[in-house]
Amino acid sequence: MRKIYRLVDQVAQTKVTVLISGETGVGKEIIANLIHYNSQRSKKPFTTINCGSFTDNGLLQSELFGHEKGAFTSAIHQRIGVFEQANTGTLFLDEVGEMHPEVQVMLLRALDNQKIKRLGGSRAIDVDVRILSATNKCIETEVKKKRFREDLYYRLNGFHIEIPPLRERREDISTLVDTFIAKLSDEHSKTITRITPKARNCLETATLPGNIRQLKNAINRAVIATQNSELGLEDLPANIGMIQQAAPVSDPPDIVSPSSIPPEIQHILGQISVKEFILIFGEIPNVVWQKLPEKTQLSIIREASYHLSKLLGSGQNTIQIDGMNKDQILCKIARQRIEKYGSATKAAASLNIDRRTLKVYTEADSEINT
Repeated sequence: MRKIYRLVDQVAQTKVTVLISGETGVGKEIIANLIHYNSQRSKKPFTTINCGSFTDNGLLQSELFGHEKGAFTSAIHQRIGVFEQANTGTLFLDEVGEMHPEVQVMLLRALDNQKIKRLGGSRAIDVDVRILSATNKCIETEVKKKRFREDLYYRLNGFHIEIPPLRERREDISTLVDTFIAKLSDEHSKTITRITPKARNCLETATLPGNIRQLKNAINRAVIATQNSELGLEDLPANIGMIQQAAPVSDPPDIVSPSSIPPEIQHILGQISVKEFILIFGEIPNVVWQKLPEKTQLSIIREASYHLSKLLGSGQNTIQIDGMNKDQILCKIARQRIEKYGSATKAAASLNIDRRTLKVYTEADSEINT
């Protein structure tokens, strides 16, 4: 990462286009921000657009280049696109590999001419924009498969920065953990000053397919959940704290990748702590759990984790936990949160799902019981 920061310092002072590559969550937008704010354009606009969030080709064109009133049915007024918004500054094209071929042609023309036309317009508009782009795809492969224009690739790739995933730089995790604890503790008005060695080790050895974003979310969830001055293993989200502690070293085949976990389960496990999971499914009263010796608690966590990893590792949508199917598992968690917060709205918010989804979970359990 020090090497990457040196590259950022070097390229920031130039006008060259920069292509930033790396897996989801490694911090590509952070690097783009650093390039902009260390450049001569630092006091000018920094505008971002996620090209992957527009499934409609026309909408992306409109977002990029703007449109005139009456350009299409719903164009009831003139719209200024991000190219004009970023004029004299920097435009960051996130997930550029998702861009539709037709829009790629328009983008290439804009880069070559430094001119754009709003949709439905005839006047060429001069723009002075530095382009930074990012992708989690291998653009070279996309070019070979004719899904991405080769000429646009070379135009965007004036300078390439590749950010390695956390699994290739685990020595950074501990520093990131301390940084996030300090920042998020302050944000949530908590006085958390440290993390237990076991919890730190769990994060340092976790798979973390979501990289820095997933690590930050895990710390954020733990900071909110804990009632202590330090984060413990039981405070970590269940999808990290349990599965990563899963099987003994002698049984490595039982460790499963998060990709094999059904999405609904994976999402919910990200919202509850290890302790919550054990209290819900182990049916251990909280007052009893608090009185258990630390060694006993850790033993229970390891045992539950070992079996959970095998159950979730089936990759099936009909996994079983203690005889319950997926819908019943989700419902049990949902009902626990409703009881805890006293309302479905607050319970849904605590699980980061909408109220309708929560209702689906609880209704599914009612139908099963009926």
